[in-house]
Amino acid sequence: MSVAIDLNGKTYVVAGAGGGGIGSAVCRMLVDAGARVVALDVDEVRLGDAAAIGASVEPHVCDVRDPAAVERACAHTDHLDGLVHVAGGMRLDQWAATSDVPLTVFDDVLALNLRAAFVTSQVAARRLERSGRGGAIVHLASIAGLSAMPFGAAYATAKAALLALTRTQAVEWGRHGIRVNAVAAGSVTTPKNARETASAGEGERTAHHVIPLQRRTTPDDIAGAVLYLCSDLARFVTGHTLVVDGGSSVRPSFLDDDDVPVFVTDQGLRARLRFT
Repeated sequence: MSVAIDLNGKTYVVAGAGGGGIGSAVCRMLVDAGARVVALDVDEVRLGDAAAIGASVEPHVCDVRDPAAVERACAHTDHLDGLVHVAGGMRLDQWAATSDVPLTVFDDVLALNLRAAFVTSQVAARRLERSGRGGAIVHLASIAGLSAMPFGAAYATAKAALLALTRTQAVEWGRHGIRVNAVAAGSVTTPKNARETASAGEGERTAHHVIPLQRRTTPDDIAGAVLYLCSDLARFVTGHTLVVDGGSSVRPSFLDDDDVPVFVTDQGLRARLRFT
């Protein structure tokens, strides 16, 4: 088997493709590997970032929470080899303590982060089953689905459920040659959250203390993991959650800012460990 990633002749749907963030990076990497991309986004302006990649990208304005809209967007595709579901997130006005979250907000966040992934993967799987060729589905999840997200209970709940959906789909659809995996992203620097962050510089300094690789994740970091899972290099990988967070989810809580255990009080030992 060749170790090169060659997706020539293959077509993938990318849901949540616009905005210059993760979705756009995924589109670009798939195209660079030779694939054709059907790019879906609810915002026509944001979709322009994906469309600008080139003729291999077919953009469609589409609300991916709507099964009929997703079916229409995919109807022009002769064949399909996979899906990458990126669409999701939570608006600033939806952040709140769990006891204060209105049910309408909870439902809206679940609809965007869970229902939408269910809709797109269901549409894609039906097409992949009919083709008899198998394929790959990748859901973009979050490390919040593996741990917790204070003031974002609906988001964490949706992402945790998405991981359960991924495992279930992998078991059900494996007989059709369809692999289903997820990427659990850490803190990602995107154009959207850069605009929403009051001080990006402060965020990067904080990253040095909580992320072993000492920087926040980039859209290309996530897209590289997605590309692997879409490719034949991952041909026997299914039902898996690939964590891409620079090691933040495995960093113990008992470390201080110098990555020395807080219970180490001997100053000589602390100095030696600090510079190891």
